[in-house]
Amino acid sequence: MEKELWYRLRNSILLTLSVYCGLEWVVFHIISQAYQFSVLFYFVFVTIQILFHIGIYIFLSISKNFFYLVDTKEPLNKVNLANKITLLRISMLPSLVFLIIAVKQYPVGSVLLSAIGLTFITDLIDGRISRAFHQVTFIGKVLDSVSDYSLLLVIGIAYYIYALIPLWLFTSILVRLLFQAFGMLVLLIKHKSVEPKPTIVGKITVASIMVIFALEPLKLVFAQKVNAILGIIELLVCIIVYLSLLDKAWYFYKQGILKRAQ
Repeated sequence: MEKELWYRLRNSILLTLSVYCGLEWVVFHIISQAYQFSVLFYFVFVTIQILFHIGIYIFLSISKNFFYLVDTKEPLNKVNLANKITLLRISMLPSLVFLIIAVKQYPVGSVLLSAIGLTFITDLIDGRISRAFHQVTFIGKVLDSVSDYSLLLVIGIAYYIYALIPLWLFTSILVRLLFQAFGMLVLLIKHKSVEPKPTIVGKITVASIMVIFALEPLKLVFAQKVNAILGIIELLVCIIVYLSLLDKAWYFYKQGILKRAQ
């Protein structure tokens, strides 16, 4: 990437991440004042939030050559709208984690539900916007995959720690996510390149996990009233997860065969 192009793109990345980090800090500050979070809890969040966004910037800097339109191969000089929406979802991860931690001690269940709902909405619209406005980028595909699995992993761990999901469902989801990561890593090491190409079954699996994760906080609000219904949904999601595991194993096998043939 040319220096001038990278200079403009870097400024766009810095501005986007700074705005997100600042807005999330303001919102968290308001919430902390409203619910009287402890000073230590508040400052740990601020520290993690800053470090997390620095990490995102470093990752995007390393991946600067991925900022191009898939159709035309034209490099970007700024973060486009679709990528900004995807980055917002990634940027919100620390806020989600801290709200999940806070919900055991503070009555922030409605705030948590709203935050989770917002992240899932961004997942629904970023792909549609990128296609509608011809903004499909390689970095967008990478970020979308990273954001989906990071979000599911972080929320899954937090939900398990606070007993919002059963061990068997958490283990199933964890095995699926780790298998995905390991398979992509193997392809990357063996063939020096990898392009995330979600299958239909994979998309259904991610969507089903997101649905159950969006519903699980209802246990905090309605207690025993929803446990039976959520138990049935959890079982269905688990079945989908294991079907997806077989589907993903077949996908990685085919990818390995095709790469060797090339």
